[in-house]
Amino acid sequence: MFFVRFLISNLFSVAIIGIIVLLKKVLKNKLSLKFHYFMWFILLASLMVVFLPTSFFQNINMGSITQEITSPINATHESTMVAPDMPDDWRYDFTELSNTSTVTVISTVLIAVWAIGAICVVVFYFLGIKKVRSIKRFAEPPSDDILCIFENCRTKLHVKKRVCLLQSDLVNSPVSFGCVFSYIVLPISITQNSCKTELEHILLHELTHIKHKDIWINFCFCAEQIIYWFNPIIWWAFSKMRLDREAYCDWAILNTYKNDEERLCYGDTLLRFANQKNNLTYIVASLFESKKQIKYRIEKIADFQKETTAAKVLGRCFIVILTLAIMVQVPVFAAFASDFGLSYKPGHTMNTVPVDYSDYFGDTSGSAVLYDMKADVYKIYNQNAITKRIAPCSTCKIYSALNALEQGIITPASNTLQWDYLNRSVSSWNGNQNLGSAMKNSVNWYFQCLDAAAGAKQLQEFYTSIGYGNEYVGSNTAYYWNGSALKISPLEQVELLIKLYTNEFGFDESNINAVKEALYLSENDSAKLYGKTGTGKVGSNDVSGWFIGYVETPNNVYFFAVNLQGHDHANGDVAAKITYSIFNTMGIKLE
Repeated sequence: MFFVRFLISNLFSVAIIGIIVLLKKVLKNKLSLKFHYFMWFILLASLMVVFLPTSFFQNINMGSITQEITSPINATHESTMVAPDMPDDWRYDFTELSNTSTVTVISTVLIAVWAIGAICVVVFYFLGIKKVRSIKRFAEPPSDDILCIFENCRTKLHVKKRVCLLQSDLVNSPVSFGCVFSYIVLPISITQNSCKTELEHILLHELTHIKHKDIWINFCFCAEQIIYWFNPIIWWAFSKMRLDREAYCDWAILNTYKNDEERLCYGDTLLRFANQKNNLTYIVASLFESKKQIKYRIEKIADFQKETTAAKVLGRCFIVILTLAIMVQVPVFAAFASDFGLSYKPGHTMNTVPVDYSDYFGDTSGSAVLYDMKADVYKIYNQNAITKRIAPCSTCKIYSALNALEQGIITPASNTLQWDYLNRSVSSWNGNQNLGSAMKNSVNWYFQCLDAAAGAKQLQEFYTSIGYGNEYVGSNTAYYWNGSALKISPLEQVELLIKLYTNEFGFDESNINAVKEALYLSENDSAKLYGKTGTGKVGSNDVSGWFIGYVETPNNVYFFAVNLQGHDHANGDVAAKITYSIFNTMGIKLE
């Protein structure tokens, strides 16, 4: 989910800030001030990576489903094509799903707090922009002598962009602003009391900001401060960036002077106006800020060195290294692009055919996957939903049984468990159970006993080894299939059934056959049906329905997974009836 990626981006950016600060300290005099400033652009890029589209991350090193057959197959609607009523035991195949409302409330509160903070920062910037507009409205052009100095400075720096020079008594220090049409506003106290050299220094500095497009860059950093308003480390980093921006601007001007005397004269100008600070530094480029910042800049002026070829190469190398460092986020975000693994991305090519089963699903949202083993083709309904991982409900009892058999907790010949004499609401659960009856009646306590005997650690290892969905069991062996931990997509259900049928797992063949026998439901002259239903409930409402399994015919095997999602009436019974209808359309009777 984006919220998680956003939090990770904050942590990662703090690490990037730490790396930048460390590099700046270690390479203090080995890099030019240009690269000291440019390093902060890596932070700017790092903070933007999280806003790349989710599809960008999902497509990284992920397989794809190819559709070799593109013409959709429309299911013909026949009102009589429904399965007979299922046995009562099937209707009692339910799982009480975990309640995620608390998580939703917390997320909503956090988003609301973030939005309020962001709005406050926007208002702060808006008031600043409003003040800048007021300054521009009441400013006036300076004298012709100052305009002449200004034009000479523009020529010296090769600034071709149109820039308007104004003066005002509403500012305490020179400022430049305006992205499309730029303005430089000088305090009247400076225009009236400064010599030609000082005016030249001031104008060169502001024009250099415009030449470097610092106003645009400043807006980018302001936008990110709105987004990351709650992170004080990022605010601190941006203040350091602004300081390095001013120092780089000074350094660029010093490079235009031929001797140290002119450079020291530039430093004297800074010292003279050091006490003139404006309060718009977050939205404009300003010559004078705090005395601490002026001190830092004077020190850099005193230590001025022209950039050597070695320093330039070293700087570029570290920029490349830092750029590669922020790309580490990409595979990390890719892992979270599917909402904590709640979306399956096949790592292999598949032949698929889109089909339209909407008549059978009606108003209920759902999906279906049917694999034709002989043709090696997947028929899919609702492609976006077949890869979404959801609670498996009782369908995971197939693999709970397989694990218990593999661990020797039960055997194909001895798999009866003694009833604990607790009276449960489902009458068929009250009595001794073997693997066949427990699977047919979906007896929760039977499989909970098997899982408890295996233990959470061993279950985790097993589900990981077979690649079951998100492969997460957690510490609760009693209800890990209810949506609190283990999740799987319809497509993965079918893929696992294929592996089970062919014993691609390499398990004991007698154990595989025992599970197959437990899944047996019915047969006729043309087909034999094996399957397992599952129903997820929230309160008294059926909100998730599964029917998975396979159908054997004389010359083929079909594997299927049908899932329903809704506010009510989405259960295993309805999923099974839809499955019957789908096979009936194919000419395969399952009654």
